[in-house]
Amino acid sequence: MPHVQRKGWNAAIATVLGVSLLAAGCSTPQNNETPNAPVTNTQGNENPSAPLKLSYWAAMPGDAARLMKNYNESLFYQELEKKTGVSVEFQHPAVGSQAEQFNLLVASGNLPDVIEYNFTHYPGGPEKAISDRVILPLNDLIESHAPNFKKYLDDNPAIKKEVITDSGTIYSFPAIGVGNSNVSSGMMLRQDWLEELGLETPETIEEWTTVLRAFKEQKGATSPLTMTLGEMTGDRFVGAWNIGGSFYLDNGEVKYGPYEAAYKEFLTQMNAWYEEGLLDQDFSTQDNNAKDGKVVNSHSGAFISSIGSGMGRFLNAIPESAPTFDLVAAQHPVLEKGTEPTVFVAAYDFRGDGSAVITPANQNPEATAEWLDYLFSEEGNNLKTFGVEGLTYEMVDGSPIYTDLITNNPDGLTVGEAMSMYMRVATPAPGYVGDDRYNQQYYKFEQQKEAMTIFNQYYSNLENTRLPRVTQTADEAQELSSIMAEIETYKDEMLLRFVMGLEPIENFDKYVAQLQSMGIERALELRQAALERYKNR
Repeated sequence: MPHVQRKGWNAAIATVLGVSLLAAGCSTPQNNETPNAPVTNTQGNENPSAPLKLSYWAAMPGDAARLMKNYNESLFYQELEKKTGVSVEFQHPAVGSQAEQFNLLVASGNLPDVIEYNFTHYPGGPEKAISDRVILPLNDLIESHAPNFKKYLDDNPAIKKEVITDSGTIYSFPAIGVGNSNVSSGMMLRQDWLEELGLETPETIEEWTTVLRAFKEQKGATSPLTMTLGEMTGDRFVGAWNIGGSFYLDNGEVKYGPYEAAYKEFLTQMNAWYEEGLLDQDFSTQDNNAKDGKVVNSHSGAFISSIGSGMGRFLNAIPESAPTFDLVAAQHPVLEKGTEPTVFVAAYDFRGDGSAVITPANQNPEATAEWLDYLFSEEGNNLKTFGVEGLTYEMVDGSPIYTDLITNNPDGLTVGEAMSMYMRVATPAPGYVGDDRYNQQYYKFEQQKEAMTIFNQYYSNLENTRLPRVTQTADEAQELSSIMAEIETYKDEMLLRFVMGLEPIENFDKYVAQLQSMGIERALELRQAALERYKNR
């Protein structure tokens, strides 16, 4: 990691002091016309002489943590303080220990003013966090002190259902996905191999078999399709059979994919690929580094990866041993030609991660709500997404275009690293995420931009198949966790045995019977009950 030189940055900042953060005509995808809400102190004075000070607990993503000790070093938060008069004392858990440190924070009872966390993962859900006095309900605060966020919720009732509890309580200022960006990963193949072999990008499972066989026999790929165990158990290839790798919806009924008859067909196909040597023989044990190594060394011609840190990284460092190296995104697989994929991996519009809550320890909840609401304003979104005009972006034909400080950083930072240094845009954070104007610049290669279009083409189909962000009651959550811990362990073990041929597929009925004895029907009842409550929100 190159050392970050600050003198150029500081000089650049000095040249733009006094320059407006917002260029006229630069609008958010939400068409939010609510005026920016000024942050005030508890007496309601704009630009208070005694600035509000907040303590703020938040995990830092890897890129940011490598470049900064604290978010106070970020240009975004420095400019945010200038705009709002609010200073922040950040508390950051060590990278990779967020869940553990969050549990310790809650147990200590010594809460900061604001916590940024995914409270859909809180045991018993957000309602339990409220009853545990970890977070404050925000309905009244948003009604009176968050006009931008309130307008967004009023204009987007479907999203509002995602961010409230079953009782109608709003509990966070969330990260909300906008633009054509909810599906950011999927199937990728060596485009140069496909062209050399005269093959089209596969869509059906049958076409995938043909392509993988050609990769093995004609390109010498020892692992034509490589993946990890987590990718095998997720909604990747299993979605071709219109079932999920876990809970999913079928005509409004909650089902569990590994419990369905079609799961047997999926296992049979994966076993056939494994036995023929088309599926990586190491999929059950390898990590992402090992998988990536096989792609770089041309041992694999098909894999699952993200558009940004995966596809972009490979295309940015084409190996000398494969000068024609090129990649193409493949549509989520289906069984029959001409049908649309209905089950695949995608982010929710309400990201969950990056949600900011106000705790009962906060002595200025009204002013804090106004400060967080600023991020849902047009000006706040532009600052968060594009930074400072003249430094990190310029207006070109009415659109914000990142400068070389971001796209060709003089200190050798990648685009993602530079964005982490100067803005809060590359990972979920309170406000909007996924602005198309950002994505078109974040993705350097045309292959990435095409992948974004391909992967997101059928996103709307998930509305009928994906279980929404339902919430279990505290008692339900405890019971469901107990049941599913055992079931998930057994399911993963049997997937390996079936795919690797250690268990004959004829024993699938015995496997299903075992899931029944472990309580899968009760788990489905609990999920269905939560879904019905969700529908009534």
